[in-house]
Amino acid sequence: MFKKNLLVYLVIGFLILGCFINQVEARRKILRGRKTITRQYYRGLAIPAWSIVILSGLAMLAAGGGLYVTLKKIVVDSSDDGTTNSYHPAIQDDV
Repeated sequence: MFKKNLLVYLVIGFLILGCFINQVEARRKILRGRKTITRQYYRGLAIPAWSIVILSGLAMLAAGGGLYVTLKKIVVDSSDDGTTNSYHPAIQDDV
């Protein structure tokens, strides 16, 4: 079951990466009589550029949010365990 889910996520990831690949250029030689004609074909991206920007931005926000939650649980919440710290600020007398 776990391998099937991993495979599905891997295929979806490759599909999204495939959408981000740059344009593909193809050349084909066509023989007409004695002349050889070279034609060039350009294929655009599967999805428009604005959607790539939105998907990239959402992925960055999700990664940043996940990192924030992880670090908050590891660093910040682990320091609130109630133990006293070895550092105490010096007492200053008000004159």
